[in-house]
Amino acid sequence: MSTNGSNNLHTQWVNLIANLNVIADEWGNSLFQTTVSRLERFWDERVRNQEDEASAALLAALAQALTVYSTTKSVTKAFVRLLPAVLRVSQSPFGFLAEVRYSAMNKPYLYSHAVTDIYKPGFGLYDIVTDLQFHNLDTLNGAIMTGRHPVLTNDPPNDPRSGGLPFGHAGLEAFLGLPFLVDDDLVGATSLGDRPGGYSQREVELLTPLCEIGGLLIAADRNR
Repeated sequence: MSTNGSNNLHTQWVNLIANLNVIADEWGNSLFQTTVSRLERFWDERVRNQEDEASAALLAALAQALTVYSTTKSVTKAFVRLLPAVLRVSQSPFGFLAEVRYSAMNKPYLYSHAVTDIYKPGFGLYDIVTDLQFHNLDTLNGAIMTGRHPVLTNDPPNDPRSGGLPFGHAGLEAFLGLPFLVDDDLVGATSLGDRPGGYSQREVELLTPLCEIGGLLIAADRNR
């Protein structure tokens, strides 16, 4: 990590986390307090000693997302702020951040708070739409919910968990889906696509804080 980049990110982090701790204490929402506390521990584990640039960028983005939530009380606005950073650190052209909800028939589906607008010509990291729903469990996205484990494939067309792509969706060359679990309760997920060279366990490990903090934020919002 460059000296200037490290110093700037550290200063940003200190300011963000100090503000979040004040807000968490004022709110008295135990799950939000846990979210902020866990985020701090991730920084100590991954950045303070290891100087992991990708982790530092992700954790700072998570702190910014929590700050957005603290002022808007909106998971959607927090995830819209967060998604570009997740795509950037994972080197993914597109993806989504979603909450697991249940239909009237008590079947789980993914309610996407933030998803890349892949149907926009020349879409980029900041082309984001909201409120999309994914109900089909016989897909790679569905496998996140049915398996409750990371779903990683660098050959989606031939993966037995794949149910094909929606009409008009460009070909998919690599896929990573990660569940958000809170006390073994599946509350959300992220789905990422087409990282150059594909995905590996390294990306799964890198994004562990996203899964934990994203899940805790959803749980804290439900407990508000």
